Amino acid sequence: MAFGFPASFSQLTPLNNLPPSTFILKAIIICQKLNWSLISIDENEIIAVSKNNKNTWNETISIAFEEEATAIITSSSNGNQFYDCGRNKKNTDSFLELYFEELKNISNINLDKDAFLEDLKIEQKNLLSVKETEQNITSFYSFFSIFIPTKNYVITPILIYLNILYFLIMLFSGVHFFSPEIQEIIDWGGNQGPLTSENQWWRLLSACFVPFNFFHLVVSTVALAYVGLLLESYLTKWGFLITYLFCGIIGNLSSLYWDKDVVSAGASGAIFGLYGILFIALIFRTLKKKINIISIFPIVFLVLLIVCFSFTDTINYAQPIGGFSTGILFGLILFAFGKKRNYAVAFITSTATIAIVFLYFNFRSSQVYIYQVMEYEKRMQEFTDMENMALEAYSVQYGNSYSENKESTLYLIKDRGIYYWNECITLITELDKLYLPKEIHEQNQRFIEYCKLRISLYELAYQKILESSSAYDEKMLELNFKIASVMNKINKARAKN
Repeated sequence: MAFGFPASFSQLTPLNNLPPSTFILKAIIICQKLNWSLISIDENEIIAVSKNNKNTWNETISIAFEEEATAIITSSSNGNQFYDCGRNKKNTDSFLELYFEELKNISNINLDKDAFLEDLKIEQKNLLSVKETEQNITSFYSFFSIFIPTKNYVITPILIYLNILYFLIMLFSGVHFFSPEIQEIIDWGGNQGPLTSENQWWRLLSACFVPFNFFHLVVSTVALAYVGLLLESYLTKWGFLITYLFCGIIGNLSSLYWDKDVVSAGASGAIFGLYGILFIALIFRTLKKKINIISIFPIVFLVLLIVCFSFTDTINYAQPIGGFSTGILFGLILFAFGKKRNYAVAFITSTATIAIVFLYFNFRSSQVYIYQVMEYEKRMQEFTDMENMALEAYSVQYGNSYSENKESTLYLIKDRGIYYWNECITLITELDKLYLPKEIHEQNQRFIEYCKLRISLYELAYQKILESSSAYDEKMLELNFKIASVMNKINKARAKN
């Protein structure tokens, strides 16, 4: 095995009196036997690229002369891997094994200079006719490859670094490695309805980078790496980043709509969104990379692990479901636009932005309703208390004592009864300015009507007692019927709510 950046391995071998020209031609034959793709050929060096059956990054092999009687075979890992699992050494060993076999079969080692150049031109001509095809990379060279940026795999490791860095900062601040407190998750940017709706919209984004614990981080990292390896070349770098963030944000919004009090955090929504895109790409066969059955197993396993993390007391599964559904939609948009991938990403960006803004303000409005309704219901207890005091003042007139203590009864009706009914109207008018559902506003108008009818009734009762007359009885009876009718409407509306 070899380490480096990238990992490489070199092996010197003597030419054993073999002329350089003959060595070059034999090296070409050996590369072809090993099924290596020849990239360039000249009199002093051959460059080839290995092929493997594991759908990982390959290696570049350089065969050149160190000095006149010595050749050097160097195999270097493509993709910037710094650990090669012994594959570079295996390449050099395979080459040398065939090289020594070829030495046994060489009868004429001396080639005419012109003949060598002619043979070289033929090989170069054949080389130019070979069309380079896109490498089908669906697996990692080694575990360390997850963290190494390379061609068509740049944004994914950067996102992995950000998640790890965020978690390390949390740890250094005192957050527990395996089981952080929910309040700590919230303090570091977790998504929670009451806070997110109070102009802390940035939590929809920050929550995508706040892991719940170390195991959550590890599973999310590996799951993101696998889907990034498959999708980043399909979506392009910026398209991959945009869809990742939008799926994460919409996943967090879904969590709020499902249960505003449950905290959502982590990259589950974003990752499931990418898997939703991958799902559509595989169904409609728009992904150029072919995924074999062996590659599917770790992906399914990782997805199941993330789902398990989502079924806890403090996390709801609306986040990954919302992200996956968003990914399905994005995947269909990408399919509809076909090869016009840039237009598809632009359309996704615009529509997703509009949707997020609409959903956020819609959620915020619904939360404002909740908080305002809570305040309304709390202060309606004041209405009930004043109503009771007003009714107590009126009930005095039904006794026989009012004729004996007329001034006291009139005082109770006017300065206590009518006074509290006016206070009730003032309270309802003030509460009606709150941001409340339409039904409550309509209810408030009935309460005001009810209070005004009570005031009218009390005024008639005041005149009746003052004048000791029964002339007001008919009007008072009519008002009582109206009051009963309004109270009936109020009670029916309360029963519905």
